[in-house]
Amino acid sequence: MTVYEKAFVRTIETRYGALAPGEIARKMIEMGVVDMTLCKVLCIREFIADRLKEGVKKIDAMWLATEHFACSYEYVRKCVYYYTDIGAE
Repeated sequence: MTVYEKAFVRTIETRYGALAPGEIARKMIEMGVVDMTLCKVLCIREFIADRLKEGVKKIDAMWLATEHFACSYEYVRKCVYYYTDIGAE
């Protein structure tokens, strides 16, 4: 981790250490320090992964994601194939 990343973790722990993880995430979003583009990518990928575990074929899972997130198939495809390294694996 970089010096800035370590300092950020300390800041969040100091300010919000007693909160539940969901509340910490809400606070970070409110602070504007969360990259919402990458959050959308992660959410779409997780949604598709969950459908795949249920036995849904990948292309069908991607179409289901378009309906669930009210976005285009092209956006879902971009989230699955274009963003190859979002550091969430």
